[in-house]
Amino acid sequence: MIYSHNLHIINGMDNSPSHLKNPYPALRRLSLSLLLTFDSLMQTLSVTESAQRLHKSQPAVSRELGRLRDLLNDPLFVVVKKRLVPTERALALHRASHQALAALEAAAGSGQPFNPASLTGVISIGAAAHIELLLAAPLTLALQKAAPHLTVRFQPVHGDFVPDDLDSDTMDLAIGLFQTPGSKFRHWMLFEDERVCVVSSAHPLSRHDELTLDDLGKIKWLAFSHMYGQQTNFTRALDDIDSHMPFTAYVSNFGMAPHFLLESDYATTMPKRIAEKYQRYFDLTQIRLPEVLRHASMKMVWSEKNEYSKLNQWLRNTTQAIIADIVAS
Repeated sequence: MIYSHNLHIINGMDNSPSHLKNPYPALRRLSLSLLLTFDSLMQTLSVTESAQRLHKSQPAVSRELGRLRDLLNDPLFVVVKKRLVPTERALALHRASHQALAALEAAAGSGQPFNPASLTGVISIGAAAHIELLLAAPLTLALQKAAPHLTVRFQPVHGDFVPDDLDSDTMDLAIGLFQTPGSKFRHWMLFEDERVCVVSSAHPLSRHDELTLDDLGKIKWLAFSHMYGQQTNFTRALDDIDSHMPFTAYVSNFGMAPHFLLESDYATTMPKRIAEKYQRYFDLTQIRLPEVLRHASMKMVWSEKNEYSKLNQWLRNTTQAIIADIVAS
């Protein structure tokens, strides 16, 4: 039965609102394929990389970009130093369309079972040097046990990590001692730890149980090269209380740290769990830091657009389970 209040036809004329007679007039000019190509271009800022990702030819991607430019009457991208730079119109369209595409993907894929065994390709995990030492081997083995054709790639992230790579799909997760990320990103707290000072057991400091703030300026400190010239959690904490710790040597790979410490009168800092692992293999001593420098929160960060990705959910859950085992041991 049709009720009269649902009709908008009077005297044979259609008086319904224009948005009901012709819903989504702008979208009707586009297609899902064009929007997917645009989304990829916004993420890669490269026709070549988008063509590879979409399994299309470069001319096909260029033609679709040309159609979008004509339909929207906007260049969408300009070329600067051989890279695409989005226009304001492109940025506004991407903010709206990317979330819509992610929601459609989540809804359309919800009925399809996720099968890690069928996965191929590369999983990229950004990891601070400390967490990589704990996590790289057990996580790689766990992922490849479920997905034997998967390649697991760890890449370094340090300090005040700005997780732009998470939005460009060059990194699936990032794990480290990060500040709380912005609203574009989601995060889990993996575990809390305490930073400690670490020295050779032959170092004069090795007889100390705890350092004072006055001690910090008298010690030669070793750091990772990525920290050079950067503001860190340490500098922020010490600036607030007008204290200082002089970092006068930097190594390119923090795996060098225990060897460097054993052959010098330097000290360094690291999370307590890492220090304990190093102490299994090297004659090192850990010393408690002043309270203002102790706190360390290990976070896992991912892009909001991957919140509902089954692959990313599997990766996050596997990582959390491995960390839980490490923390419990």
